Amino acid sequence: MFKRQDNDLPFRCSAFSRYDLSRHEGKRLDFYVSQDLRFIDPHSGYLLLNGQVTAGDTVTVLNRRIALSNGNRIEKNTYRYKIRTIITATNDTTPDTIFNLLFSEITLDPTYLQLDLTRVDEKSYLISGPLSYLFTCERY
Repeated sequence: MFKRQDNDLPFRCSAFSRYDLSRHEGKRLDFYVSQDLRFIDPHSGYLLLNGQVTAGDTVTVLNRRIALSNGNRIEKNTYRYKIRTIITATNDTTPDTIFNLLFSEITLDPTYLQLDLTRVDEKSYLISGPLSYLFTCERY
């Protein structure tokens, strides 16, 4: 008999995170984002990043969707997807140069997204990249 795994696809979870990428000697750079991660099937998914960015004295809106394709499970809890495109919403006012600083925290390479999903409790997961933990999310 087949027993369903907790991380079987489709997998959807959401979280709210703050990324402080400020440098001690530089200006303030904070990202306040809701993240919605969806692995639709073994081959496709997306990551939504919505919120605001504070860069120095300037506050901008961040609203981007990272579309994923050619995905597969490379280990028990590790998934790797090709980044097909990054879609910027019409209300997004964050410059690409600022967004790319957050993007580089999430990915090692701008061509793919690799994430580990570690179950914390019944519906909560720790999402991590190759170098660090990124966020904790609630599966829905």
